[in-house]
Amino acid sequence: MKTVIYLDVLLLTNFLIAYGLLAAAGLLAGLHARFGRLLAAAAAAALSALILLAPELPYAGQLLYQFGTAAAVAALAFGVRPLRRFLAAVCWYAALNLLLAGLCILVVLRTGTHLVQTGNLAVYLRISPLLLVGLAGICSLAVWGALHLLGAPHAPPKTAGLEVTLCGVPVRLRAALDTGCRLKDPITCLPVLLISYPAARSRLPAELCSFLERWFAGGQAPPPLGLSLRLIPCATAAGRTLLPGAAVDSIALIAPQGAQALGRSAVAFTDQPFGGGAFEALYGSDFLEGGSL
Repeated sequence: MKTVIYLDVLLLTNFLIAYGLLAAAGLLAGLHARFGRLLAAAAAAALSALILLAPELPYAGQLLYQFGTAAAVAALAFGVRPLRRFLAAVCWYAALNLLLAGLCILVVLRTGTHLVQTGNLAVYLRISPLLLVGLAGICSLAVWGALHLLGAPHAPPKTAGLEVTLCGVPVRLRAALDTGCRLKDPITCLPVLLISYPAARSRLPAELCSFLERWFAGGQAPPPLGLSLRLIPCATAAGRTLLPGAAVDSIALIAPQGAQALGRSAVAFTDQPFGGGAFEALYGSDFLEGGSL
């Protein structure tokens, strides 16, 4: 008995399944993928299913291929930083695939459908493509329902006291963790502290305030003396822009045992307020990790 596999159906079905499972894995891992990256990752996942048609690999090679392609697909969709969230996304993506496989096996047992082909740990079942996509949708909807209907209420933002030296003046700020804040200094490639100018205006040196007022008003002016100007690329839903920033010699974490120096990095300024005045700055998830500065 021979099995006829239509490649267009195989690729399209796996593309749709991968798209739904990747979106669900991102929700579970707390990661957001841009639409284009999610499409590219789903396409890569669909192509990886062609291993079903390849000559049989050694068992170790089969395992390496399956885990490697899962990691590559997740990296393409979400990136690899922060590392812990990336690993969480890989694990959730693998777990959702196993859940989908379990649902397929349940259908097989209930309907008497026979397994038609396996290869390199990939399985082809005589199941309607629409049914397969529907089962993947059930997995994704289950994740959405668990997170949005049964999830715990949002916790208050995690904040930290930071001291930044600007134009020779130490400035103390209350900063909140924002996992979506991924600004990088284009010169050092280190994470950047994003400061709300309206919220922090009263704490900043007068010459810096004057410079930022002119900048946000659309005017051009030289930076104040002692300020090493940086232009920090920033991408938002409204588009891409350059934020005014500054290289700083010292950023310190204000801890109960005293200030702990984090090292040299940069800050960027925005004209948008944060959190109703509860904090003046935002930092990303990798800003305080393991001496990243």
